[in-house]
Amino acid sequence: MREGPGRAAASVPSRTLLGVGSLVLMALAQLSAASDRFLLTLVTTPVKQALALSDAQLGVLHGSAFVAFYALTMPLFGSLADRGHQRRILVASIAIWTLATLGFGLAGSFWGLCLSRLALGFGQAGLAPASLSLIAHGSVPRRMAFNVSLFTASGSLGQSCALLAGGATLAWLAGRGGMVFPGFGALSPWRALFVLACLPNLLLILAAIRLTPLRAPPAHRGGLRPAWAWMRRRWRLYLPHCVAAACAVLMGRTLGAWGPTLYVRSHGMSPSESGIVLGLLLLIGGPLGHLSAGLILGRIDRARRRAASSRMLGLGLLAALPLAVVMAVVPDRTLSLTAFTVLTAMLGLTAPAAVTGVQLLTPVALRGRVSALFIAGVTLSASGTGPPLLGLLSDTVFGADHLGRALITLFVLVGCPGIGLAFHAARLSSHAAHLSSHAAHLPTFAASVFSAARRRTRTRPDR
Repeated sequence: MREGPGRAAASVPSRTLLGVGSLVLMALAQLSAASDRFLLTLVTTPVKQALALSDAQLGVLHGSAFVAFYALTMPLFGSLADRGHQRRILVASIAIWTLATLGFGLAGSFWGLCLSRLALGFGQAGLAPASLSLIAHGSVPRRMAFNVSLFTASGSLGQSCALLAGGATLAWLAGRGGMVFPGFGALSPWRALFVLACLPNLLLILAAIRLTPLRAPPAHRGGLRPAWAWMRRRWRLYLPHCVAAACAVLMGRTLGAWGPTLYVRSHGMSPSESGIVLGLLLLIGGPLGHLSAGLILGRIDRARRRAASSRMLGLGLLAALPLAVVMAVVPDRTLSLTAFTVLTAMLGLTAPAAVTGVQLLTPVALRGRVSALFIAGVTLSASGTGPPLLGLLSDTVFGADHLGRALITLFVLVGCPGIGLAFHAARLSSHAAHLSSHAAHLPTFAASVFSAARRRTRTRPDR
């Protein structure tokens, strides 16, 4: 059903239609997507041994292979989401990434693994644009930051689920020597883990089919061109915030990809043990950071919320650097794991701040497309480079036994510029809000001056 802008404004309720069930479905889909994406971090060691892979090849699987189609196709999904096709995108996305997860578990070579990760990225590219478009259209302004934080927190929970539930399942599969599946035969533990991970997604597909679409005003046609035009006109506000967000995402994705391997190599944990322990800690630190950011930003008045988002992004990056050093170099496992927990909370602060800042810079009708361009660009520049760079540093500079030093080096090189850009973006947003406030008062001031002049004219005695 298509309506013109005027009729839509008169007949459609104003962004209050997002139900709890729809929000829960999107959160669960985000949780499942992150879990399927990060299962590789749990089985890095057995995959490396089974297929004789190098750290650089593992880095490609963690990053570049996933983000290639993810980043390239996400803007297209964002354009479709703004036209009201969110439900179809969600159903197709979940189905495609489920098949890709199955393919990874059955692949027999590095190139087969790469192809599965490419398909996984393509399938998951539609989730964020469709979900954020629904949140933008269906949330009242004071609830939008919190709803966004629920969605981003689900990604952290998904990573925790991959490590915690995946670690426990991997230990169970290892104890029984793998598993036999009809049509696939006997599979080793890590391969069986990926097959089992597909089963919950079948329920998500059925739930997404039953999702009630929001009766939001349809976006104007024109594809991505209006979104690009809007961002180009305001590039001084978008650029520092988006680059700082990319720095935060790079640090978070690199930590997520290599964290379990770091504890296997530096603290003598088994893959399943590192998964269970880090999964429990992520279950504490990740949601704590995400939800705290949403609650704090929701309490700040709208005029200052945009600058506060960039400022929170900078504070999270600033706190992350010393915590990363402690986590990576101290020999005491308890202290290192404590630093890891707080580090995940600080990086968790940055995700809602980054997404909310972009949402507040963008009009509602363009948020699906602009969010897609933002996430695609950040993912391509951060997730696609962070894990491979760390693998390359480990292979060529520090050695496999000094993964922690490579992690610190990468974090410092990326985190310091990110901190400066985030606080610069906050200053620019504060200045822009100040100018907008003055501009908003000018018509009122002019009207009062004109009214006073008319009163003086009427009361002036005739000569």
